[in-house]
Amino acid sequence: MGKIIVYLNLMTGLIAQNSYLIPFDWGGQNGMIITDGSLFWNQAWNSGMLLFDGTYSTYPNRYGPHITRKFQQSGIGVLPSWSEWPDSDKVDTYFDYYRGDYLYDQLEVGADFENPGRKIGFRGFKRTHGGNTGHYLHPSGGSSPIHHSYRVNYKTKNDNQKLEASAGRFITRSGLPDSTTNGLENDNILSAGLRYQRYLGNWTMNTYVGQFFEHRLVHHSSMADSNYQDINRGRINIQFDVPSGITFGLTQEYQQVSDNLHNRSLKWTKLYSAKSIGNLSLMGGVQILNSDDSFPFLWELNYLKTLRKGFIQVTSTGFPNPKHPHLDDPSDKSSFEFWSRSAIRSGISQGGISVNGLLSFVQRGIDADEDEKILFTGVDIEYRFKKGWKVYSNVITQLDSSIYGGGIGTMIVTGLHGNLNLFKRSMKIDAHLWGNGTMSRFSSFGFDPIRHVPFSNTNSEWILPDKWLLHFEAKANVSGVIISYKINNILNAVSGFSNGLKDDNIWVRPNHLYPPLGRMMQFGITWHFNN
Repeated sequence: MGKIIVYLNLMTGLIAQNSYLIPFDWGGQNGMIITDGSLFWNQAWNSGMLLFDGTYSTYPNRYGPHITRKFQQSGIGVLPSWSEWPDSDKVDTYFDYYRGDYLYDQLEVGADFENPGRKIGFRGFKRTHGGNTGHYLHPSGGSSPIHHSYRVNYKTKNDNQKLEASAGRFITRSGLPDSTTNGLENDNILSAGLRYQRYLGNWTMNTYVGQFFEHRLVHHSSMADSNYQDINRGRINIQFDVPSGITFGLTQEYQQVSDNLHNRSLKWTKLYSAKSIGNLSLMGGVQILNSDDSFPFLWELNYLKTLRKGFIQVTSTGFPNPKHPHLDDPSDKSSFEFWSRSAIRSGISQGGISVNGLLSFVQRGIDADEDEKILFTGVDIEYRFKKGWKVYSNVITQLDSSIYGGGIGTMIVTGLHGNLNLFKRSMKIDAHLWGNGTMSRFSSFGFDPIRHVPFSNTNSEWILPDKWLLHFEAKANVSGVIISYKINNILNAVSGFSNGLKDDNIWVRPNHLYPPLGRMMQFGITWHFNN
């Protein structure tokens, strides 16, 4: 069991390294993610023990750093990862505060109370942001944040059992950019989850229970239904690891979606078993009970070979998944779609140079019939030189024309990152200068940030041009206090000092619904208090 889970968690980590954010604002409220060789949408995910449905919760950054840091995609038989276990008595409290342009104001506070067998933690987060055109100002007025959230974590263990649990509430009250006056989004999420592990002689039992509730109201000119949308999703996952090295498990899930246009209730059960043989991990199973999918099989394969100076990994997975409610066509008599993902990853490190490559193939189908093919390739190059400095470049290219790949064409991120020691090493500065841009973006791609679905774009005014942006961030450690300064879109910030910069070069439109982005300057302070 342990070896299999290590393989699966390692694969999740490698996936995360190939994730790319496309923000719709510099404050972190809305955007989309390219990960695992396709656009991240309509997929359940976890933040520690918390379960998120993923229908309308597709951008983890919205919910704060405490959620983003623990982001983990759901997978077949993959349990939420344990957080680190404390090894001593300690109390750690902190606050993390940022303030910037366009009424941007963000605060995270937290406290952890630890001893070797137990840990309890509290998190609070709030974000205020007007948007660069005031589009996040709520049409009803008021001074409440556009998002705030609260989370509590608890874990304990003894000789033969472990338990970790979390509960959180996430509240959004935000304006939305619209044609005449601002629209609005009022969203209320409750999430809770618990993982329990117990040794039963030579057997090991792992259990996870997660519950997600969402109550969402959107008023926007593009929405025919302006009433509340409700989602109720639950998951129970039970696994047993037996002495022969085989893991077998059962996952029971349900999803209820209710609004004026959709009223859907789904239940499905997955039975699976797994075996690790050397460098190869295999998992297979079937989806049963109330599944209307004609191809109910699921699998996961993971081969990882560690070399003296690198690695090679081959993965493949396939599983049915509930359709997004806005794309659920009753005429095809199925509320599920089938996703299969295969990838080859490799890497090599020699001296201060490391190179990692990715080739990913994803298929999306209805009733196991081929529907969409998504093909990605990417490479990460990093060179580290003395005194902690490095230069890097990440390139990812979509080789097909599917809208489910994110329509990015080729995306490039390159930068310089390192540390400075000043005043006889009493001040340490972490400096990061980087640029990112796209080439050959697909004019046929569109993403609806209200419904959280991609679509085929036929409107010439919604085509997003290629852009290149430059950013800078510095963090100074002064006697344990972190003082930070960050600027997004440097060219826009300095445009007033240069007549040679045209508007096309300094404004970027990330989405057809959102206004072009200019600069964003912000200052921050982070302070930890340890006892």
